[in-house]
Amino acid sequence: MHLGRKRVTAAVVASTGVVAAGVGAVAYASGGATAKTHAVDMMASAEISSADAGKTEQYWTAQRMSKATPVDGRSNTVGVRSTQASAQAAHATAYGGVPTVGAVFFNNGNGDHYCSASVVNSYSKRLLLTAAHCIHGGKGGHYATKVAFVPRYDKGKRPYGTWTARRLVVDQRWQRNSDADLDFGFISLNSRSGRNIQGVVGANKLAINQGVGRWVTVTGYPRIAWDKRDRPIYCTVKTKRQSRYQLRMDCTGFFGGTSGSPWLLNVSSKTHTGYINGVIGGYQGGGNSPNISYTPYFDKDVYNMRAWTDKHA
Repeated sequence: MHLGRKRVTAAVVASTGVVAAGVGAVAYASGGATAKTHAVDMMASAEISSADAGKTEQYWTAQRMSKATPVDGRSNTVGVRSTQASAQAAHATAYGGVPTVGAVFFNNGNGDHYCSASVVNSYSKRLLLTAAHCIHGGKGGHYATKVAFVPRYDKGKRPYGTWTARRLVVDQRWQRNSDADLDFGFISLNSRSGRNIQGVVGANKLAINQGVGRWVTVTGYPRIAWDKRDRPIYCTVKTKRQSRYQLRMDCTGFFGGTSGSPWLLNVSSKTHTGYINGVIGGYQGGGNSPNISYTPYFDKDVYNMRAWTDKHA
């Protein structure tokens, strides 16, 4: 059951018709904690020291990345597919990926894992958006460690390098209750050679309150066992309503590893960026079938979380 989530109606309307959550339109939460782990208002956050970040970059060798497994509950079993559903659904396509979407690697105490994540526009130019369950275990769980992002990860290649995390942020209601409607989280990244991630690869904007029936392009990184090419996939489909605070999309091929994949509106053919209107996560951890994926509905909760993370990046 969702705990007190409400919708927001005030937003900036872009010329594309997308309700864009502009980085300057939010009143930031007050106060800044210096403790390693802290919570302000509805945000729960873990800060990562520069020493730990340095160890993280050394830790993630190509071999460790190749052996990392999905952390999510999404199916890795072809046998769960429904023949009828598969025939009716769209099919994901493997491709070379885009710079603003990549694989995020981490350790959750039970081994090395990965999810998908995307760069989101911000003042700090440091932010990633992914599923909350990729960076915090929810009720009774803890924050992930050794968190690192590889933009456009492709067949083991790291064309834009490895970017380590400096802060992880989830909603307190996810932290305390594993609230599936709040299964999204932000990661603030350290700079590399004096540059921030957004300045290197670009960023997608954030869109909220988009309703249902919108065309989205979803990009993610399925488990290598189901694509020996070890490449990202994408699928463009219309969103459907799953519940009050959950949307779904029907497309085959989204096996484990695709949690955190962005749902992008109005993708530009020139910049390959768009408006993030969801991430694979939420109901059933994003879906227990590779043919159906879910996202929490994006409204003021994700909007405010982005603003808070940006302020404390």
